[in-house]
Amino acid sequence: MSVLTGLGLSCVLLGGFTGVYLADGGRPGYGTGSSVAIRLIEDGAGSGVTHDGGARIALGEVTRFELAVPAPDAAPAPLGETQVLAVATEAAFARLYEEPLETAAGPAPKSAGPAPNTAGPPGAGALQQVALPVPPVPEGATARRPAWRRFAVPVANLGTRPMIAVVLDDLGLNRAGTQRAIALPGPLTLSFMTYAEGLGRMAGQARAAGHELMLHVPMEPRDASYDPGPNVLGADLPDAELARRLDWGLERFDGFVGVNNHMGSRFTASPRGMAAVMGALRSRGLLFLDSVTSPASVGAAMARHAGVAYAERDIFLDNEWSDRAAIARQFERLEAVALRRGSAIGIGHPHRATLDVLARWLPEARARGFAIVPISAVVRHRLGIGRQYVETSG
Repeated sequence: MSVLTGLGLSCVLLGGFTGVYLADGGRPGYGTGSSVAIRLIEDGAGSGVTHDGGARIALGEVTRFELAVPAPDAAPAPLGETQVLAVATEAAFARLYEEPLETAAGPAPKSAGPAPNTAGPPGAGALQQVALPVPPVPEGATARRPAWRRFAVPVANLGTRPMIAVVLDDLGLNRAGTQRAIALPGPLTLSFMTYAEGLGRMAGQARAAGHELMLHVPMEPRDASYDPGPNVLGADLPDAELARRLDWGLERFDGFVGVNNHMGSRFTASPRGMAAVMGALRSRGLLFLDSVTSPASVGAAMARHAGVAYAERDIFLDNEWSDRAAIARQFERLEAVALRRGSAIGIGHPHRATLDVLARWLPEARARGFAIVPISAVVRHRLGIGRQYVETSG
């Protein structure tokens, strides 16, 4: 979704389409504060669906999006990039990669109010075009699905069961812990450290065992006494060096769906640094999982702006890494989040105590009705991908 500001009204709408957004001039009959109308024009349909205020918008092959709002005194200036935060929705990805939506084509919901009258004399009632920047499609991307979809572990129809994704990162350094994690019943999400040796072999084993793969990327912490490892992404690095380190990490092995940050409390708070990360992820079709090592992280905002699929960690499972009782309590918290939100993401590490608790918890959680899924399934759930509609509010 995109947050559109500067038109005297704050509203929420889908973003990332190839068409234009239109701001309608004010007319008699528009009630103050209630004149927001959103129209979806579908290919070959010739007609759209209009809602005032809160709306349910049926997803389809959208060619353009129209937003009717009271016009300001002067025609609005084109919106700059800083005024638009583009969220990666299924419709956005359908446009970016020219792939059909996976949503069921059903009848459009009935309008919550009358459609705005778009007829009228020029000037007083003419539609005013507002430019909305859309990032370019990566070269060759139209010929394939984005990597986070191509390398995702398939998930069966889960019905209404709450989903839990367990992400184990720092993998590849502790070989015994890594092998034990790979041997657990999946699908888990296993995130391998960029600088670990033998990544191709271990990643292949993990994939063969049914797990989804991620890349764990070292990012600069605020506390300089912590060492995140070689080729860490630093907030003050020159552009060329930052790009070199990103490329080095992203080319370490194949078949992963995205990245999450190792440490990074300083780097993830840097809009410049995270913009570089999102550019690299977007060009490769990868998702971003924000480990949320700092409340100041701009990871989610920058992912929305770049049109990168993303999610944020809910629970750290093993901050008390040797205390099995404390870790078990964190799994209970993870279940509570899943019941409340429909999905939950927990991040842990290949510590002995963590793996002990996880091995016991997996069959018990399934018996309690939870679906253990890879990270891509939660990303799809949270972005509304694969659902018949998304909800917006004006």
